[in-house]
Amino acid sequence: MSVLFTLQSQIFQHLNRMIFRTLLAISLALIMTMNLSAQSLSVTDYESHVVGLASDAILQTHGTVTNTSSVAMDVLVKFSLISSVPAGAGHYFCWAVCYAEGAVYDGFQAPANHSINIEPGASVTNFYADYIPHNSVGVATFEYCFFDENNTSDETCIQITFDTQNVGIEDVFSAEGSGISESYPNPATSNVRINYSLKQGWEKANIEVYSMLGSRVRTMALNQNSGTANMDVVSLPAGMYFYTLNVDGKNISTRKMLVTK
Repeated sequence: MSVLFTLQSQIFQHLNRMIFRTLLAISLALIMTMNLSAQSLSVTDYESHVVGLASDAILQTHGTVTNTSSVAMDVLVKFSLISSVPAGAGHYFCWAVCYAEGAVYDGFQAPANHSINIEPGASVTNFYADYIPHNSVGVATFEYCFFDENNTSDETCIQITFDTQNVGIEDVFSAEGSGISESYPNPATSNVRINYSLKQGWEKANIEVYSMLGSRVRTMALNQNSGTANMDVVSLPAGMYFYTLNVDGKNISTRKMLVTK
């Protein structure tokens, strides 16, 4: 019996060692996989769809870059063109320095040779993406990748679209009566623009913004026959809102917009 018991004990010990080694190998593999796929940088507070006029001098958005790792990183940025762009449009971005404008249709590529050191858990707001329409109507999408200078595989990429065609201007400015356009960008995070046109003879005109509960949260007085109203929505809670063109005490048109954070 003692011999049999000893043999069983040896077998159980051997099996336990095998199980332990197998579990250890699986755990190490999972840890390695997580480390390989981990992203040490996050990018927030940017608008992924920037809408404006072809006549605008510049369309711009900026972002906050955060180092989520436990070590300091020297961070670089590179960009690539995702879609075709209207001929004549220009582009540049700022990171540590502002690169010179280049015509994107000429294949302009900014060298990623200026890094910013970001401490563990720290954030910087030095990133700006700029698009110069030069009166060109169309849509262009760029990808910006932020990466560790000492570990180029550790990168985080975002895409930003610049749009100078879908703002509803023609319908507003060609109307015989008063009217307002769709707000842009929509959804919005920091500010919105609303194109408006007022019928001749008006005396008092406002754009009034209401929450879903019907509370008025903004009033913008209009003082021209037509133009573009700019509204700061940073302080508004995220959600759906309605905005109304009121002319001489009458509500002319109501549209909706979405605010996100």
